[in-house]
Amino acid sequence: MDSTLVLIVLIVGMLGFMFWSQWRARRRYQERLDQLQVGDEVMTIGGIYGRLTSLDRDAGLALLEIAPGVEIRLNMGAISRRVGPAGD
Repeated sequence: MDSTLVLIVLIVGMLGFMFWSQWRARRRYQERLDQLQVGDEVMTIGGIYGRLTSLDRDAGLALLEIAPGVEIRLNMGAISRRVGPAGD
């Protein structure tokens, strides 16, 4: 009985830690997306670098200028990280 209880407690603890870690990672990613501004240099999850020219947070869409006069529309979830602030 004692070994079964210990095993259950360990399994519940491991599952709790896994869910908590994932929740923290999602929260940090969402905070980074919320801090993005038009003009920021970003990198997409596909490795494309560009400058944000438009953000529509309600629709979850962004316009990314990847070359002078060339913009692509993408889902904000495709933005991996900011690589430079506006004007850099």
